[in-house]
Amino acid sequence: MRTIAPAASAALSGQAVPLIGLLDLLFGTPVRLSTTPFDVIYAGNTYKGVGNLGSIEQIDDSPGEYKAMKFTLSGVNSDTLAIALNQEIHNVAVQFRIGVMDPVTTAILDAPLVWTGTLDQMPVEFGPKTIAISVTAEHRGATYSLPKTLRYTDADQQRLFPGDTSLRFVASQANHKIVWPAASYYRQ
Repeated sequence: MRTIAPAASAALSGQAVPLIGLLDLLFGTPVRLSTTPFDVIYAGNTYKGVGNLGSIEQIDDSPGEYKAMKFTLSGVNSDTLAIALNQEIHNVAVQFRIGVMDPVTTAILDAPLVWTGTLDQMPVEFGPKTIAISVTAEHRGATYSLPKTLRYTDADQQRLFPGDTSLRFVASQANHKIVWPAASYYRQ
């Protein structure tokens, strides 16, 4: 169950409450975007307003299913394009929040986390006048359901931590019989 701050809950009982989307792409230098036409600040982070330049497909939160999230950013500037083209995007963390804004001050009252996952694909589409980045992110539940490829072997330990020999005897000890003396041995 998701919880929401009391101030946001009180604002939601009003007539017109603006809701915004906050998207975190956690690269080495995080990219933070909001669905507003202006920049907003939440939890000490500035979210760049993309307004009508971006779209997020509907998030399907069906129980037991791990649906991917797809979003598009069009009218991209050169800085954002450089991130899309130059950085490794696979397995970069993604977080999506729905922000509740105060209708008077436009301050974000609360922004509970709605969806988390990792980036999967980021194809760039070059048009005659605009550039669009389409992003697909896998739900974190899909990541957890994948088989783990690491084993407790010396080879895997050496691959992760070269020079660490802590698992070198695991294979030889797996079927080793240990014979304990009978209790009468200790009574002598």
